[in-house]
Amino acid sequence: MRAHRLAFACFALLTFAAEPAAAQSEADVARARTLFQEGQAAYDAGEFQQAAQKMRQAYQLTRAPELAFNVGRVYERMSEYDEAIRFFRIYLRRGSPDEESRRDVQERIQALREAKARARSQVFTAPPSNDELTREARTFFLRGVAMYRRGQYQAAMQAFMAAHRFAPLPEVLYNLAVTAERLGSRRDALDYYREYLRRRPDAPDRGAVERKIAALRNR
Repeated sequence: MRAHRLAFACFALLTFAAEPAAAQSEADVARARTLFQEGQAAYDAGEFQQAAQKMRQAYQLTRAPELAFNVGRVYERMSEYDEAIRFFRIYLRRGSPDEESRRDVQERIQALREAKARARSQVFTAPPSNDELTREARTFFLRGVAMYRRGQYQAAMQAFMAAHRFAPLPEVLYNLAVTAERLGSRRDALDYYREYLRRRPDAPDRGAVERKIAALRNR
């Protein structure tokens, strides 16, 4: 996924534009700017709930599409899939992104949908594309998914480890982490989750994985 041209770090340069039908007072715009700056500071400090709250308040004052994108980015970072999708859609509907930016946001929405579905199935069930996974790795990957679904976690672990030897991809690492967690292998699960995030720092489920890591560390 390419970096969006309205990347979060650049939002301080934006001009808040109110909806034509509801022009905002100068006081509202000034308050929105303050909220935006507070939200950005909270985001930089890793206080994502606070960042989301501040950004939403700023958006409610101005209804600026760029701020809707801001809110979506914060929720994306938190792995709050439904809210992220909702605000990205507002941005696409009310904003005027160029073709590249629109495609990027659409890709983000699709990735969020897939992450939400994976939260239900618990593991990556579809292997990466053919050009990223060898035939041998694909066979072991699919075998691991089947074993995991049957509750045969030791067999699933062996299959995912074999897939990893052929193709050490993020999807395989994530499945190893989830399976290790099922087996009670706390240290292995932590290591696999951390490596997954290292290999895929922009993962739409980053926030969810970070919460998993925190829970494992506190056991």
